[in-house]
Formats: sequence, C-alpha cells, structure tokens
Amino acid sequence: MDIRKIILIHQLIKTNRTGNPKTLATRLGVSERTVYTYISFFKKTLRAPIKWNTIKESYTYQNNGDINFTWQEKINK
Repeated sequence: MDIRKIILIHQLIKTNRTGNPKTLATRLGVSERTVYTYISFFKKTLRAPIKWNTIKESYTYQNNGDINFTWQEKINK
C-alpha cells in the first residue's frame, strides 16, 4: 500500500471523481485488481463506508466523515 495513493483515492472519493475502476487504475498507475485491493482496504481496515454510485459513476462515501493522515503531537503528562 502506498500512502500517497491512499490519500489520492480518498480525495477522489470525497469529490466524487474516481471514475470506474479501470479509469481509477489508469489515474493511479496501477492495475484494476489493485484498485479493488485499495477499495477493500478502505472498507475493511479503515471502515470507510464506500459504495459505488452508478449515477455519479464514482465511488462515494455513504456518510459524512474524514480520514486524517496528518501528524498530531501528543503531550505527555
């Protein structure tokens, strides 16, 4: 898994611009099978509520939410 691809997929899903799996694979520079692996990772590991939207022709999130990949420093007490 490439974190840069995960972030890009997330951005594309949020904006309803993934296209179909073949288009997304081309955009990411990976195989279509790899796209399905990434989508499965989002669903199973990140518990992201992703569904295919035939009207928008894009993967979409069913609920509002976000995946945060930024560094957050913790303060030790």
